[in-house]
Amino acid sequence: MKKEVNKELVLKSVAKIAADKEAVRSYIKGKTSIHSLKSKGIKFAKPL
Repeated sequence: MKKEVNKELVLKSVAKIAADKEAVRSYIKGKTSIHSLKSKGIKFAKPL
């Protein structure tokens, strides 16, 4: 069984992950508000 990989979709996903990572780093440094992260669809896990 051979799987077909959609390279364009993979590249879009990787670019989004990189952008999200930068946004979270910016939030940790205090340069970005939590509201801007929520508007981008980034949610933080709540600790137990």
